[in-house]
Amino acid sequence: MTPRRLLPVLCLLALSTALVACGDSGGETTAPSPPAAPAAAAKANAICRRFLGEIEELGRGALANPPSSTLQLTTERLVRPSLPLIKRTATRLQGLKPSAESEAYDLYADLFDPFVVLTEKRLQAGLEEDYERARGLEAQLTDLSLVQRRTAQLAGLPACNRDFPHVLLQSLTE
Repeated sequence: MTPRRLLPVLCLLALSTALVACGDSGGETTAPSPPAAPAAAAKANAICRRFLGEIEELGRGALANPPSSTLQLTTERLVRPSLPLIKRTATRLQGLKPSAESEAYDLYADLFDPFVVLTEKRLQAGLEEDYERARGLEAQLTDLSLVQRRTAQLAGLPACNRDFPHVLLQSLTE
């Protein structure tokens, strides 16, 4: 299995392990983790709506006076400025974990950590003008986004059930 496909498989394995616990030796299983507590879910949804607005704003004007290559454009106009937004959102969402009282929520918030790591690696690949590595990392980010959307759904976070990288790309304007 290629490293590009290993991360989503590991995330899905973690998701299934965290959300469905085995029962006793009688073969019974317990229900999936409950969604986040209502107050925490409301705060998390507000954080995700803010993040959505920030990344949409980031895309506006990103195509004006573009750099000489697509790799430079994505690196300097999308990846670099999105990293502080992702980190800030991760910190805010992870801060709600105690009040969320939900394994599904904890997993959703924790999935921002690999998102940050992959985004940092994507930034570095772009700065090094390593097109192939950059594209491979973008594919991993896309796969991770799908896993994160599923955990948002399980955690009861409709505003967080968004493909944020796709939203960013759709918001690109001059």
